[in-house]
Amino acid sequence: MSLGGVGDVTAGQVAEAFELGTPTGELVLVQHTVSRTWRLTTSAGRFLVKELWPDGDPPWAGELNRTRDFEERVAAAGIRIPVPVPPPAKAYGWTSRVAGRGAYRVTEWIEHRKVTADDDLGEWLGLTLAALHSLELHPGNGGDLEPFYYVHPAGRWHEWAAQARRQGRPWAAEFDGRLDGYLRLTERVRTTYSGIGDHVLTHRDMVPFNVLMTPTGPVLADWDVIGPDSASLETGFAAVTFAFRDPHAVRHTLASYAAHGGVLVGGLGENLFAHKLGSELGRLADLVDAVVTGTPLTGWMTRYADPAAGVADAMAEVAAAEDRLRRLAADLGV
Repeated sequence: MSLGGVGDVTAGQVAEAFELGTPTGELVLVQHTVSRTWRLTTSAGRFLVKELWPDGDPPWAGELNRTRDFEERVAAAGIRIPVPVPPPAKAYGWTSRVAGRGAYRVTEWIEHRKVTADDDLGEWLGLTLAALHSLELHPGNGGDLEPFYYVHPAGRWHEWAAQARRQGRPWAAEFDGRLDGYLRLTERVRTTYSGIGDHVLTHRDMVPFNVLMTPTGPVLADWDVIGPDSASLETGFAAVTFAFRDPHAVRHTLASYAAHGGVLVGGLGENLFAHKLGSELGRLADLVDAVVTGTPLTGWMTRYADPAAGVADAMAEVAAAEDRLRRLAADLGV
């Protein structure tokens, strides 16, 4: 699939911005989940192009300068990451304007395949997380500790419920019935995260599609949301997410993490997986918000031809995840 649409950047514009030679074809779309990425082939080689934002700068744009420094330290620590292409004219961090707008970054292209359930990544995952979490502690006393991925104020949840009722959404009654539970889970995620005390500067998006499987081993990609997180909660999240619901794989990752010097906060029980539960709650919140506000569905939400079915699925998954993670914690004895 090639790049199209009014206002999109072109292969020539990206190649010019990063001095990558002459393009031999159009940009080819690789992925569009949260951000769009493309493959670019030029006379200088093959590259991955990522659009961080297409137009005006968000308030957090300046954070990319700090994350660039951390990313360099990650590579120096021996964690394999895609090699960035430094822009001749920097916007923020590794990014450049393209055609005078937005923020784009380029890395060298890596031939790879996706992670599958057949990949045993427990040893690598534990080792990588332990090394990553040793790089920089976070003081944990600032407002930036808010787990912005999935925590929403109670008032926003109530407003979504009211909008769904007014609009006659078919899932409104079920959402109303589950609302107290969503507020309880939100507070549980918030208090676990803020009170755990093992915050570090880290990757914060440890999911399978950010790992590139190569003949020489995994490469960890997508470092643009570096920030503070709990070492324990990120480890619990990653162990579950990469396990594809195999409890033995979760146990393997946690054992590897400990063997390589990682330390989990004791006595967390099912809250070891609060980050994972919060991410499921966040997906529901994002989808509900898009539906009731009439925002076009983008990224992972586009899998649902019927948004009502998507909300119903997301509500069911939150409930199932809470039960599944509670049983997993009991089985592991954490």
